[in-house]
Amino acid sequence: MTTWPPRPDQRRLPRAPRLVRAPRLPRAPRLVRAPRLRGARFAACCAAACAALALAGCGTQHAGLPGRAAPTRSPGPAAGSPRQRAVADAARIIASFPPPPGAIPSGRATSSLLRVPAEGPPATPDVVTATRWWTAPGQPVAVLAWIRAHVPAGFSLGGSGSGGYTPPAAVTPGSGSVQYPDLWFDQFSLPVVANVLTQRWLVVTVARHGSAQTAIRADAQVVWLPARPAAERIPPDARVVTVTPVFGLQPDKKLEPLDPAFTVTSPAKVAAIAAVIDRLALFPPGAFSCPADRGAQMRLTFRTGRGGPVVARVTAEYDGCGIVSVSIGGHSMPALSDYPSPGTSLQQRVLAIAGVQWPYRPGSGL
Repeated sequence: MTTWPPRPDQRRLPRAPRLVRAPRLPRAPRLVRAPRLRGARFAACCAAACAALALAGCGTQHAGLPGRAAPTRSPGPAAGSPRQRAVADAARIIASFPPPPGAIPSGRATSSLLRVPAEGPPATPDVVTATRWWTAPGQPVAVLAWIRAHVPAGFSLGGSGSGGYTPPAAVTPGSGSVQYPDLWFDQFSLPVVANVLTQRWLVVTVARHGSAQTAIRADAQVVWLPARPAAERIPPDARVVTVTPVFGLQPDKKLEPLDPAFTVTSPAKVAAIAAVIDRLALFPPGAFSCPADRGAQMRLTFRTGRGGPVVARVTAEYDGCGIVSVSIGGHSMPALSDYPSPGTSLQQRVLAIAGVQWPYRPGSGL
């Protein structure tokens, strides 16, 4: 946890720290930064991470929403380009925020603690935000509880927390410190729109404003996924595909022969494998916390026929963020994503179509 020990007369900080939550993943995390660069090997950008900038005294809870006294309908995504849909969605989300009784719009942050949201926005250029501020009578915890009970139906509570300060007098050697919260927040989510809107958040942050009022900040944060280039499709003249395993770091040499390379010559099966790849979404730009990448991959080489020219190459990670690298006609294309898979992984679908089994999963044991 990150704490800051200002003196009691320095309780108001110029910027409120923010809480960044990493996904709950079973393996050691790493940080992958994925700018939209053609030909970039995104997986090589990883570094051991999963660091969280935590608020002092913060805690995150994941639970369902309490009962709502007046359920209303949550905003739905609009039509248009991915960015236009994100802009419209952010406007609908912020408009759906339920101000508590007696709340007065302020047009700006009335507390220095609310100059930034307590969580987000994510580190990506493809994000739309919309912010509003209010002041309302009552104490922050009670005000936030009222808001939580009245958010529109469709939102789910993704996380909550608080931040505070530790006066020097509250630090006792050998017994830890006493922290005084002065900032609370809830983060609500709407379901994603597949291959278009990858994050739809409403972040509500509250802080004390005087002795009997609460300052409120509401942020809509919507991340859109740029449209996949039309040229990033397996060419229709691909008639043969060769599938090769790459076993990565510390492979078991005795088990490798269980997973031989193979070639698919059935036009129907080749077309089915190409269709699986063509349905993948772009890998979004930004910073992500991912499982460790051991270098295990499945490589697919598409040709016009046996011994014919290569028309496409595809490399799919087994671990990490599930990045799929694609080259069409010798030109590197934007990376695609197979993580998290909606069901079976890309590799499993390819093997199933080909009617082949690899008992030894590259990058792991049996």
